[in-house]
Amino acid sequence: MTLLTICQDAAKIIGITAPSAVTSSTDTSVIQLEACVNQEGRAQVRKYEWEVLTKEGSHTTIAAESQGAVTSIASDWGRFSNNTLWNRTTNRKYYGPISGAEWQQIKAVVSGGITNYFRIRTGLLLMSPTPTAGESVKFEYLSKNWVDTSGGSTANADKFSGDSQTTVLEEELIVLGVVWRFLKLKGLPYDVQFMEYQTRMTEYTNQDGAKPILRMGGPSRAILALNEPEGNFTL
Repeated sequence: MTLLTICQDAAKIIGITAPSAVTSSTDTSVIQLEACVNQEGRAQVRKYEWEVLTKEGSHTTIAAESQGAVTSIASDWGRFSNNTLWNRTTNRKYYGPISGAEWQQIKAVVSGGITNYFRIRTGLLLMSPTPTAGESVKFEYLSKNWVDTSGGSTANADKFSGDSQTTVLEEELIVLGVVWRFLKLKGLPYDVQFMEYQTRMTEYTNQDGAKPILRMGGPSRAILALNEPEGNFTL
């Protein structure tokens, strides 16, 4: 589904004339439809960790507290996926991103040690203690990009800029989001449309990607750092 078809579908639901073009239009309603599309897409990126936006980042450490701008590590960086930053060289986890208060406490009382922490401040990736240069760090993050401008089925932009461009997000949710946002913008009732949107959002997020098995008896052995067979062994 393209920007044009999203706006056309939303217009039909709202009850206004479906546009034949969007980005080149001077019609106020069409301009507002386009603005609602981009607003909704960015809101969805912030709202949930969609699997289609989740990527693996890679970084080679330098011997300094600041490892540089996160956007230089991942140009489409939106935010970290928590608890995924690991030093593959030392096989140790980085705890964070920690708060300012936690960071200041660590800097005040910890001069070394084997527990690693990280913080994002002014767009920089900070690590404590200072790592050894050349270590391999991997992490998962959420991309800020949700629009495919090149037709390659890969998001490379954070807003629409052409009628034929597509999105990697769920089109139905985009349309429903545009409908209630447009009605609200026009000062019209939108409660019913917003409730439908929230219901569908819950359904999509519940079904997005693979979900872990909830175990009442504790965590799965699969995530423990053990190297032993599941059975057929003796003590």
